[in-house]
Amino acid sequence: MTIAEIQELIRRDETRTLELKKTTGELKDAMRTACAFLNTDGGFIIFGIAPVSLKVLGQDVTDATRREIAQALSGIEPAIDIKPEYVDVPESNGKQLIVLHFDRWNLG
Repeated sequence: MTIAEIQELIRRDETRTLELKKTTGELKDAMRTACAFLNTDGGFIIFGIAPVSLKVLGQDVTDATRREIAQALSGIEPAIDIKPEYVDVPESNGKQLIVLHFDRWNLG
């Protein structure tokens, strides 16, 4: 996913299929949203965007950040295969957006 595609998504603001989080400090709440997405029509969770102003902030992504995300995703049952996307934010000193895309669960 490119920064332009993300900006197009957030132009529509938060919807039934889009959740914006400022940082991964909100990871626990985001996983509740992930379960809701999996049980409905799917959706995107994007970390690094101010939910009210829709300003693209990005965040510093460390190995610890990646581990925290992987651990949170591994707690979803039944297991899912989600690959976080890390998108560079231009002119931000290396900050990135973290995009999680969830398809609807197909348990049949």
